[in-house]
Amino acid sequence: MKKIIAISLMLTGVMFLSGCGSSSDMSDAEKLSALVDNKESAASPTRPAEINGVISSMEGNKLIIKNEVDKEILSEEAAAKQKAERQKMTQEERQALKAAETANAKTEDVSIQIPVGISILKGSGDGSGNSIAATFEDLKKGIYVSIWITDGNVETIKIKGI
Repeated sequence: MKKIIAISLMLTGVMFLSGCGSSSDMSDAEKLSALVDNKESAASPTRPAEINGVISSMEGNKLIIKNEVDKEILSEEAAAKQKAERQKMTQEERQALKAAETANAKTEDVSIQIPVGISILKGSGDGSGNSIAATFEDLKKGIYVSIWITDGNVETIKIKGI
């Protein structure tokens, strides 16, 4: 009887200790590096966004955006030229130019319900033009966003600036 109890306790201890062990041999630095690598693979759709503007208010997962109307849609060639010109500017100059363009734009309020699990992106911040994954918490009043919509549903949100 004592052998059965001893064996039961030993098996329970082994199962407990094996459950507490790490299933991965990766260090914390390697895990962080893998996470960053995964984030950098994020990409926004190639077509122009349906909604572009500043978030004027947020209530839960409902955003009200001052959507720019009558915004000129550039050809791929013109957009590439404009992008090259703007990359020569400092970040402060780009922000000032964007603020001036936004201030002069005609807008209309658009209400958008953001579904759970939607792809939210933001610039990587390294000047490469790459996007990384963002979270819903990154969306705040006063932030400039582009939103792509497919079949009446939000597909992707990209945070473009303050």
